[in-house]
Amino acid sequence: MRLKVSENGLVIPPSLLTGLEEVEVRREGDVISIQKINNIDAQETIEISILKGEFAQNLLEEKLQKIKFLKAKPSLDPAKLALKSRFSQLCREVQELHADNPLSEADIAAEIEAVRSGE
Repeated sequence: MRLKVSENGLVIPPSLLTGLEEVEVRREGDVISIQKINNIDAQETIEISILKGEFAQNLLEEKLQKIKFLKAKPSLDPAKLALKSRFSQLCREVQELHADNPLSEADIAAEIEAVRSGE
């Protein structure tokens, strides 16, 4: 399981902490271990790797390349192409509705008030 480390730290899913009352967290180099200490006889350790440096940069670049490829690859699904075309046409029609007579701030406020009052 990969977890995102933010500026506030790390959020560990509650499902991983079920039944635990207390844990010990240690860091040794790039390895962070979380060890339950509520039952000394049956200690279990979960190891978490932190990616950094050149390896992390290469992984990021690989993921970005995949995203660029998927965005550049056109969808050949006829249903998706038809939906895309219909949506684009709808957007054009909506934009053209008020091109010659745009709504003013007062018109928008009056419309909102009418809806709120149930008109």
